[in-house]
Amino acid sequence: MFWCLLSSLALGLAGVAIYAYYLRKGQFDDPEDVKYQMFRDEENEKRDNEKKR
Repeated sequence: MFWCLLSSLALGLAGVAIYAYYLRKGQFDDPEDVKYQMFRDEENEKRDNEKKR
């Protein structure tokens, strides 16, 4: 019984720690931004290619 309690507590704390780590890294800042990142990358590539000419 004691083993079950400790393991569930350890797993819960590990989950909270992982969440806090990625929250500080900025993983959850703007989830909608990922959709538009591809378009910005293409525009940057076009701009870089025009500068090389």
